[in-house]
Amino acid sequence: MRRRTFLRTAGVGAVTVGSGCLGTGGNVVVNVTESVTVGAGDGWVREVPDVSDPGGAVSYTVRSRQRAFDVYFFVGETQFDHYDAFVGGDEPEETPRGHASFSKAAVPKADAEGVFEAATADGGAREPLDATGPYYFVVDHSNYRMENRVDEYGEDLSAFVDLKVVQQRNVL
Repeated sequence: MRRRTFLRTAGVGAVTVGSGCLGTGGNVVVNVTESVTVGAGDGWVREVPDVSDPGGAVSYTVRSRQRAFDVYFFVGETQFDHYDAFVGGDEPEETPRGHASFSKAAVPKADAEGVFEAATADGGAREPLDATGPYYFVVDHSNYRMENRVDEYGEDLSAFVDLKVVQQRNVL
């Protein structure tokens, strides 16, 4: 069985944790702006801290010039564990879709031929996050949920990830 490796970004490169205030009233707790490579049958994973108290928001855009892919935003370890089991070669009893507002299939970008994109609403605008974490952001290049089929020996996926997670400041 092929052993799977997750790329967990942990405060190196283009990742900033707790990098201060945005002009719209929140503290950035995750800021990822980087190119990633995802092997066929794998996923690029970024664990995101809980921003539910007093509230948080997510914005992301993921683009690839190669092919369609999926983005999943799993809420809680239980949802993520099903995904992790699947890409690890097991057959979990269910395959959760993740948070409905943030889990998306990449689609061809209308104004850029050959580019596939998955993003939060309005081209990557910030959206409120209404669930308790932890959260797991996944750029998927596997047959999870059979939405974008990938040949087991297919090419790696190269994608550019722009992900921001903001925790709201307490308002007195």
